Amino acid sequence: MRLSPEFAKSLRFEESAKEVVSRPLLELPLLISERALVDGVDVLAGSAEAMSIAGHTPTMDVIAMPKRGYGPRPIGILSPVARTIYESIVGRLQPHLPKPSREQGIHAHRAFGVDPGRPSEVRIVDVDIAACYEYVDHRILADEILMQSLDHEASRSLSDLLGDLFPRAVGIPQAMSASHLLADVYLDRVERGIRRGGYEVNRFADDFRVISQDWASAHHAIELVVEEARSLGLTLADGKTRIHSVKQLQEAEEEREALLDGYRSRAADNLRSMEFVQVGYEDFELEEIDAPDDEVDFAALKGIVEDWVQGDPEQRTLHATFGSRALRVLRAAPERLPDDWLLEIVAREPPHLRNVLVYLRARPEHRENWATVARLVALPRTSSWARIWLLRMAETLTVPKAADRVPFDDWAQLCLKDRSEVVRAEAAWALSHSHAITAEQLADLFVESTSITRCGVSAVVGKLDGEAPSKLGKAMQADSQLVRAAYEWGSVNAG
Repeated sequence: MRLSPEFAKSLRFEESAKEVVSRPLLELPLLISERALVDGVDVLAGSAEAMSIAGHTPTMDVIAMPKRGYGPRPIGILSPVARTIYESIVGRLQPHLPKPSREQGIHAHRAFGVDPGRPSEVRIVDVDIAACYEYVDHRILADEILMQSLDHEASRSLSDLLGDLFPRAVGIPQAMSASHLLADVYLDRVERGIRRGGYEVNRFADDFRVISQDWASAHHAIELVVEEARSLGLTLADGKTRIHSVKQLQEAEEEREALLDGYRSRAADNLRSMEFVQVGYEDFELEEIDAPDDEVDFAALKGIVEDWVQGDPEQRTLHATFGSRALRVLRAAPERLPDDWLLEIVAREPPHLRNVLVYLRARPEHRENWATVARLVALPRTSSWARIWLLRMAETLTVPKAADRVPFDDWAQLCLKDRSEVVRAEAAWALSHSHAITAEQLADLFVESTSITRCGVSAVVGKLDGEAPSKLGKAMQADSQLVRAAYEWGSVNAG
């Protein structure tokens, strides 16, 4: 892709660069190649502008992220420069695009159509688009953007950039705010088609909820959504199309609330104590003493987690829906959750790995935390997404003794040979904290790296060099302004 100088000057590269170095991709930690440029925003913005004018062919590293059900979600990771250009072009278009569907919040989407007073025959239809981001047609997207923005040059430039990333002219990168906006533009056509059919509709990302007057109308609504989606090259996700009555949805929400209330009530009963209270000089009465609210909450949520991990692994129960909330609250509990529970959570619900790791980071049992991490890295079939999160733990967990992280470092060494260059760069940064990576390994990594991770590898070299640049460090300082900025950031964070 190549931008005209006049068009490039109109883009807010610095604003986008600030976002790139501070805002992680959805469901990922901030990667080392982005963090390393936090003090070089001006260099990143200048590089993006200069390279977009000179001509830039972006590359993408695709990692697999687990999702509920079967199959992974492909996450495309761009270089800091390519991501800055992408965000800048979409940022120029944003004022003319539909309001982001995610702004309303998932709770507002779930509440849509469930308000009291609707006739009993009303039916609520929930549908989900399958792998939406992977099947966005660039030509259709460009037509829709041009129609809404009347910005021909931005539309063409975006198509050129996406075409370099997806030569088949189908697909947009996942997990980026810019891509969420483009997906909203694309799916807005489906939403408009449903409204033209006379239905009330609410959309959150690629989840649609349609209000139908009766059962027959609900089936017609599904046929309409299928037709509108097919016109854009999209299909509905198998097994995710549902027809509900308003009463069913209300009862489901009541069941969710009753589940937590039931656990809380039992916990309060179990924690209630009996004490003798002096009421006179020699008079005493037996009095029930209620446990503090936070103690009751801890016990209730621990009970939910226990029943979750001991239930049928083939059944996704209501307990699982409370998983992230329970782990978040239980960080401050007086007792640590058993390791076997934590591993079972990850084995059953791989996307919950992040929540388990954040739970460990908040716990004071440092040696036990590293023992848990050692068991987690030994789990079979760990995705590249999971490896990135596990590697991120290296700098967030306190290390009581060097020996405690030896199993982790041994595993991180294996990650230096990973197929994903992003995983390799994250492994190098993790190993730098214990000085468990050599200059030879870093030199090989730098040679193998592309613009996606070159800054990250340079930051590792800078961290190990400190104030005394090595031969490899001097070579990186002479490489480019961007690589030099990352190296200098690493040297400041040496230790």
